[in-house]
Amino acid sequence: MTFSIRRFLVAAILMVIIGGGLLLAFLTYRTIYHELDEQYDAELVQSAHLLAGFWQDGHPPEASLSVLDNQESRYLRYFIYQLWQDGELVSASEGFPGTPLVALNDQPHYEEARGWHAYSLPLSNRRWLILAESDYARHSMVKNVAGSLLAPYLISVPFIMLLVWMAIRLGLSPLSDLVSSLSRRSPDNLKPLTDGRQVRELEPVKNAINELLQRLEAGIEREKRFTADAAHELRTLLMVLRLHADNALSLSDPRQQDESLQKLQEAVGRAERMLEQLLVLARLDPARGTPEHGARADILRVARDTLASLVPLGDRFKQQLELRLEAPLWADIPEEALQLVLRNLVDNACRYATPGVISVDAELRGDQVCIEVSDSGEGLDEEQWQRYFERFSRGQSDTEGAGLGLSIVNGVLSLYGGSLTYRKRCAQSPAAAIVLLPAAHQEV
Repeated sequence: MTFSIRRFLVAAILMVIIGGGLLLAFLTYRTIYHELDEQYDAELVQSAHLLAGFWQDGHPPEASLSVLDNQESRYLRYFIYQLWQDGELVSASEGFPGTPLVALNDQPHYEEARGWHAYSLPLSNRRWLILAESDYARHSMVKNVAGSLLAPYLISVPFIMLLVWMAIRLGLSPLSDLVSSLSRRSPDNLKPLTDGRQVRELEPVKNAINELLQRLEAGIEREKRFTADAAHELRTLLMVLRLHADNALSLSDPRQQDESLQKLQEAVGRAERMLEQLLVLARLDPARGTPEHGARADILRVARDTLASLVPLGDRFKQQLELRLEAPLWADIPEEALQLVLRNLVDNACRYATPGVISVDAELRGDQVCIEVSDSGEGLDEEQWQRYFERFSRGQSDTEGAGLGLSIVNGVLSLYGGSLTYRKRCAQSPAAAIVLLPAAHQEV
């Protein structure tokens, strides 16, 4: 069953009202009974002393005074008396039992017995006055008083619940308006929510929705630009491939045919590299926000394997690859992701740096690992490497690259809390690409 805020609030408030009413009834009954009990006990004692004044000189009051007529007989059970002398009942209310309700002691005595609140008052000459009031009468009085007080409350409960339901419905109307506004939107409408009155409790929800819409719009725009740029690059590659293929078919000179085929082969290699990087980007973007944490990479092993696989590329561009790291060093990143980062950085250094030495080194800096890929080139300033982070941005138009390497590296590092910066060559140090990654503990 779907959870409903409206039903929950109505049920919760109904339980509070009913529970509060029951608690109020219980406390009201106990409080009224306690107060009336003390009041009636005081009246019982005072009435006993007052009645004792009519029994003077051993002469009891006239018995006819205690006889009730037909209209007054209904009060008989509420308030009665007994007059005792020398253990004999001298006078009593009509229908009263012939035995004392309480013990005839030498001291005034109050007792609750057999449903009566009885008070025994000793007099002179072995006389006793017992005055009693029915417990039923007191409870009946308390019930009547409590009922008269609680009856308006019980009668008003349905009206209160109706008002509560209307208030909840009115209070939740901004939420219904928000749902209605979202349901009326077209799929391509990613503009922020601005209509409707401002509600304090809904503002965080609207802000979160607006932030989500902005991220979706930005992501769609990035994908549109990426698709357009990729389509343009692929069209250019296909045109170049067709041009070289047509030239190879149209030329009759074997030497010129070999040159066209060589250029065709280079274009095919560039196309393979671009498609490979496009596939990497396609896998990388959906994984944003859900990277594989907890996996660790041994920088020494990954760098050694990466440089070994790129030796043919280094030989092709007259670059010597060196690994200056000697001890294992661990980073909080999967080995496949680190290999992708190092492969792209070393690949770029081979293609764009002047022939020389390309070295990979790493060191621990606090809770981070710093990896440097240095080369013999001039390096990049901040404006250049920020521009090259954009997709399909190449340093040289005549290279085989597609301009996606640094974009891939930046995307991978952003997933695992890393960063990439560049250092230009100076007298003290060579040009280098500097990678910072969270450090991980070494495995035992």
